[in-house]
Amino acid sequence: MDDVAGGIVVVVVLAALVAYLLWRGRSDGEPRPAASEVDHLRVRRPEAEFHVVANSAVVTFDVPLPSGGADPVLRDLLVHQAAEMVRDRKRRGQPLDGIESIRVSAKREGVVVEVDTIELTELSELPDIAMPMPLARTVQPDHDPLRTLEDRDITRVVPVGDTTALDRLDPIGADLRLTAGIEAGLRSLGIDPEAMSVVDLGLGLLELAGYRVTDRGDGSYVASGGGRTSYVSFVAHEDDSYPELEVASITSFLVGFSSARTDRGLLITDKFGPYTIYEKERANPSCRFITRERLQAFVDSIALS
Repeated sequence: MDDVAGGIVVVVVLAALVAYLLWRGRSDGEPRPAASEVDHLRVRRPEAEFHVVANSAVVTFDVPLPSGGADPVLRDLLVHQAAEMVRDRKRRGQPLDGIESIRVSAKREGVVVEVDTIELTELSELPDIAMPMPLARTVQPDHDPLRTLEDRDITRVVPVGDTTALDRLDPIGADLRLTAGIEAGLRSLGIDPEAMSVVDLGLGLLELAGYRVTDRGDGSYVASGGGRTSYVSFVAHEDDSYPELEVASITSFLVGFSSARTDRGLLITDKFGPYTIYEKERANPSCRFITRERLQAFVDSIALS
């Protein structure tokens, strides 16, 4: 099942990611669009450096590599994009004669590490670095992964145990099972799954799923996709604070959702959920509280959609 899920999610990852990275790739040497010209929020804007060294085009992506190096999915994403960056520069007339290879690198703990090298056998023509099937499919306009959250039974919550140790919760990445596609996609957006915040996770998953995310300017967002809009708010756990979602945060979210006038509302938090969220969801089925014990279901809704 994990292999199938990984294959499915990369369909969405590539469609959203390649369009973005192509935009990034053409920015070297050209003015970037003003904020008002960017049609929707991007979670991160990882830098991509391009240099010609001797007979090689060297492309370095500012994305975090895992300790064991890039896995095949992340490697293929970066290699594919590096080839497209070189192709785009050649199309725009940048002199690249004599280039015999493309060296692709990323970063691990701030240190540049080589990911792969593409040898160019034909100096006059760049090879088509195709992604393996089914990675090149097109995302459908009615694609709405969050709809699966409405169909899944995530109403059960786990009570907070009577222990003071819970005031220091582990990073959420330690508690989640990520498919290869999800992990590679998050890293390609500049998000380290081992150190990500709940905001990183939530916005990253929405980005990978192809939603258009706009910042409301008050710490909340609107995600549009599949013909529906979602009001999205975050509550991050802070060390030494109570590990259960507070009533004040729940009330604030419901007020924000009401004023946003969207089709659904999502509060995403790495805190545990109190039983009262079940009552709130039953009273308003358009609301979902994605608390710590429900984050895996949220991840799965993106991976399996």
